[in-house]
Amino acid sequence: MVATSSKQLQMSTEIRNWDVVAKALEAAGNTSSEMYIRAAALAQGKLDPMPTSHPEAPYSISAVAG
Repeated sequence: MVATSSKQLQMSTEIRNWDVVAKALEAAGNTSSEMYIRAAALAQGKLDPMPTSHPEAPYSISAVAG
């Protein structure tokens, strides 16, 4: 997902967290799950492929936790 550390510095905490999830699922060979599809898209700064009903979705799911 993230190729360079300089790019990682530009990432928001939420995107970095999704990148960690995506990489862990890749390492486990679990790239066909809905969680991986979501994590990979969000880690790349794309729209959430599985948006919630929260008004900020599909741009951020962080508001759901609060």
